[in-house]
Amino acid sequence: MQHATSSRDTKAEIHRAAVDLFSSQGYDKTSLREIAEQVGITKASLYYHYSSKQELLRAIVGTFLDELFEVLRLTETMEWSSENEQQALGAYVDVVIAHRATGPTLLRDIAAVLAAFGDDLDELIGRSRRFQLWLAGPDPTAADRLRAAAAVETVGAAMSAGLDLSVSDAEIRAVLLDAATAVLARRGTPVSE
Repeated sequence: MQHATSSRDTKAEIHRAAVDLFSSQGYDKTSLREIAEQVGITKASLYYHYSSKQELLRAIVGTFLDELFEVLRLTETMEWSSENEQQALGAYVDVVIAHRATGPTLLRDIAAVLAAFGDDLDELIGRSRRFQLWLAGPDPTAADRLRAAAAVETVGAAMSAGLDLSVSDAEIRAVLLDAATAVLARRGTPVSE
């Protein structure tokens, strides 16, 4: 039983080290040896947990994608209302905050992520578009759909910026939810020329 706990802790350390190195020097320039050294284990020990760098990337980003899919699925059976909108946006913000260290890795090495995930990313894009359409509200105009996309992208862009924030997750959540809601608040308003 002790070995399983140790194994989970080692995997978490490997994930943290990989995210740090992928974010700072890029996926292609990071070796499994460097990750193992940062964790303080041998390369053979790292291979016990992950057979390749691509498998490690899938494990790191896969957790984020799994949680994101769950949020995006919420709206597939949820009727739109302002309360449900806040619930769905809040759940989305929570996932983005929880995985904020992954953002720079996704942006910096999009080719590696695409190679590792292919079909999963196509599904994510489709679900994301349906989520944005749902956020646009009932009978959305083109401007409403654009506002919904901007609201979602506002959250992702803010957390991918790599800002050194010395505030709590609760404060970050409040600000991001406020920003996304503010973008959506103009729903139904025609675009001024």
